[in-house]
Amino acid sequence: MKYSLSAKNLVSRNLEARASYCAGLMNVDATKEITGVLRTDSGLLSHTFNQAVTTAVMPSRILQRFVVDYFRERHSPFTLWHCANKPLDEGEMLELGMKRQPSMVAMASEVVRLAADSDLPEGLRGKLELEPVNAESLEEYGKLQALAYSGEREGPQIRKFYQTLAQVPEQKRSRLRYYAGRLDGELVAGASLYASADALGFYDLYVDEKHRGQGIGRALFHYLVGQLQNSHHKHVVALTPADRQELLLEAGFFAVGEVACYRFEP
Repeated sequence: MKYSLSAKNLVSRNLEARASYCAGLMNVDATKEITGVLRTDSGLLSHTFNQAVTTAVMPSRILQRFVVDYFRERHSPFTLWHCANKPLDEGEMLELGMKRQPSMVAMASEVVRLAADSDLPEGLRGKLELEPVNAESLEEYGKLQALAYSGEREGPQIRKFYQTLAQVPEQKRSRLRYYAGRLDGELVAGASLYASADALGFYDLYVDEKHRGQGIGRALFHYLVGQLQNSHHKHVVALTPADRQELLLEAGFFAVGEVACYRFEP
C-alpha cells in the first residue's frame, strides 16, 4: 500500500460512509450528495451526527446553498470535514458561520502490519475488562460518550442517538461495532469500529476524565487492534488529534494527510 493520496482517499471514503450510515439509522432520507460534497442529516440537533464531507474545493456559494442554508433552516448544528489537499478559504468560511476546529491527522495501514500490545499495566490487571458492547449496554455507552459535552446541548443529543440505536435490530447496524473498558465493573472507556467496503475505521476513543492517566485508553486501543487483526478487511483508517499520533504510530499506522474540521452552530 502506497501512503499517498490513495491512502488518504481510504480515510475520506470511510468517513463519508460512516457519516451516511449513522445518520441513516436515525433518518431514512439522511444523505444527499453532489460533486465534491456529501451532506448527512440525522434529524438530531447534533454536530456529531449531522456531517458534511468535502473532497474538493468549491465556490463558497455551493457550500452555502447545499449545506449551510440547509442546516440553518432547520436550526441544526453540523460538522464539516474537509478532506481535499487544497484548503478552503478561511475568510469565506467565517462569513458562512463556520468556526474552525483543530485539524485531525488522517492515518491508515494495512491490517497485516499492525501489532497489538496485550499487556496491561500492573495496576489494571484483574480490574479492567475489555469487551464488545451489546444492545443492553448501548445506552450506558452513550452516556459515557456524552460526558465529553457535559453541560452542552450536544450531550443529550448523543445520549438520544444511542437510546434510539439500542432499539435498532443488530443486523441493521452490523457495520458499527462498539467496545468498552470496564474498571471494577464501571464503564469508563469506549471506542468504535466502522466497516466500510474497503476499510475498517477506528473512531471515538474516549476515557472518562476521572480515570485518565492509568493506561486504560491505551489498553482499549490495543484491544481493538486485536479485533482488527481478526477481521477480513485489508486496510484500517483513523482520524486522530495531532498530539495523539504516537499510540497509532506504535501499532503500525502511518500519517497520510490532514483533515480540516469546521463546526456550525445556529
